[in-house]
Parts: sequence; structure tokens; C-alpha cells
Amino acid sequence: MSKCKVMDYSKFQVEDFVSDEYFLRWVKKPDAENTAFWNAWISKNPQCVDRVRQAKEIIQQLDFKPNIPPEGKFLEVWDKIVKAESDNIRSLSSISSKPSVSNRISSNKKLFYWIAASISLIAVASSILIGIRSSTIEISTSYGESRTLSLPDSSKVTLNSNSRISYTKSLLSNGHREVFLEGEAYFSVVHKDEEKFVVQTGELNVEVLGTKFNVNSRRGNTKVILEEGKVRLNVNGPSKKDLIMAPGEYVEYSGKGKLTRKTVDANNYLEWRNNRLIFVGTSLADIGQLLEDNYGYKVIFENDSITQKKFTGSSSAVEIGELFEKLSKVYNLEIRKNGNEVTLKQNKSAPPGTD
Repeated sequence: MSKCKVMDYSKFQVEDFVSDEYFLRWVKKPDAENTAFWNAWISKNPQCVDRVRQAKEIIQQLDFKPNIPPEGKFLEVWDKIVKAESDNIRSLSSISSKPSVSNRISSNKKLFYWIAASISLIAVASSILIGIRSSTIEISTSYGESRTLSLPDSSKVTLNSNSRISYTKSLLSNGHREVFLEGEAYFSVVHKDEEKFVVQTGELNVEVLGTKFNVNSRRGNTKVILEEGKVRLNVNGPSKKDLIMAPGEYVEYSGKGKLTRKTVDANNYLEWRNNRLIFVGTSLADIGQLLEDNYGYKVIFENDSITQKKFTGSSSAVEIGELFEKLSKVYNLEIRKNGNEVTLKQNKSAPPGTD
């Protein structure tokens, strides 16, 4: 039985979560199994949400491994101390009330290790404090997790699963507000006269004054959906293209200066904030990529004909099994799960589903 199934996490404080192996593994190396466990546990223990959030922030800020010398090295140092002390003791042998050398050595050795352990703990605490006070803030989400946060200028950001955002403590850089995004996020930016807000995603920058929009930057592609206001897209690189978007527009940048632009129903792309997934003629290949990017699955298709099927419908973004059930029924697929690996095969026992 795994540790997570027997541990009473409801009694954990922040420091307990930070030092727990299973919790650390979820924050540092999330997978389908530990993400499912922690999401379910958090939903059943809402009183622990703040402690979990604080512990995650500390772990994400901290990449510190105490450089504690091995016991042999301690003993080597200690032996030198003992030798010097013994020389002093021999010179003071006339004092009969002093403890024996062996008792003093034993007592002092315990004190030495206690001091060494204390120094190590202080070093860890200092590292945590330095990380928290660092001029750069970095926040990320695990597979299957979303999170809403406030920026220093009171703008709101909702991070989708397996995403990361970073910014300076003041948010300002070269006279404007700036954040760096990996993954997907929805932004509601507070308007400030002459102080633009820039989302950096690599080759594509999204520049606004105040507006609401969604950015998805994965696998070398960046997709921007504008819900409200106006944004300017700046393409870095040789082409140096600029493009002004209007509400309801979708722009995809696929590298090498290639921009695709169309008008869409923005709500279909933004329902993930309400824990719903909306698909409109979406290929199973693209759905497979979403499952890999947002939930950590490795998706395997039996053949290319399955990847070309297109699905229209909605599903829960939390209970992802609902999506598997719908795909199985619509296209008569056999869906096998083995850990975080999912295989989609055509079920031969009945006629295949409709494309």
C-alpha cells in the first residue's frame, strides 16, 4: 500500500507538506496517478487548500539540496578538535573535578552534531526565505490543475493545467508591465494609461493596455483568443510582423512567421476556466495532444485513421473519464488505460462510429 493511502494529510501543516515525499513528487514530477490523488484529496479537504498552496509555492521557489558533509568528514574534523582539546586537558590534569575526557568527548560530540544539524536547518530556511524574496516570481500548475492569481497591478490571471508564468516582483520591465508564459492562461488586464501589458511567449508577444484574452503557447505554437478589448501581436524574428486583433478573433502562430486568423465563438475556447472542455470539429489527434499537455497522458493511436476523426461536443475538464466514454461511444473505440498511457483502438465487434 502506498504512503498516500495511509497518511492522514488533513493534520499536515505547511512544513509537513514541504517535507513529504509523495507531495514533493506531485509538485516536482506530476503524473496521472499522483495528480488524481491530490486533486481528489483537496476537493475533500477544502480546509487545507491554503496550506497546500503555500507548500507548493515554497517547493516551486526552492531548488536546494543541503550540502551536509558525510559523517566521516564530521569525524575527521571532530578528531582534530578532540586532539587539541586533549592536549589542553593534559596540561590541566591537576583539576580533579573535571569530567573524564571520554565523557567530555561524547558530550561535546553530541553538541557538535546538534550544532551542525542546526546550521543545516538554518541554511535550508535561509534558502527558502531568499527564494520567496527573490525579485522574480514563478508560479506553475500541475497536470489537471488550474489556478487563478492576482498580479501586482491587480490584473487577474487564470493558469490552465501544466502551465507556468513568471514576472518581476514589481511586474515592470523597461517601463511596461511584462509576464512570461509557458502553457495556457486567461488574462483580465487592468487598464493603465500609457502603460502597456506584454505577454511574452517566445517568438510571439501579446501587447495590450487593458483587455480580456486567452493565450495558449505549447509545442512551438501560440494561439490567442481575444474576448474583449484590443491586442497587438508582435512576431519576433526575421519577419517582425505586427497584427491588431478584434474581439472574437482567433490567431495561431505556428513559427517561421506563419499567422492564421479567423473569427470564432470565444466561449468555446474559454470554458476550461469553468472546468468544461468544448470541442467543435476537433480532430482526435488534437484531443490527444490536449490530454498529453494538460493531463500528462501518453496517447497512442492504433492507426492514423483514428487521429483524423473529428469530435464535436463537451466534457468535464476534471473528470476526464467522461471524455473517454464519449469518444468510445461515438466512434466505437476500445480505450485502454495503463498508468498514464492511453491506447485508442477501433473496436471490431461493431460498425465503426461516424466521423
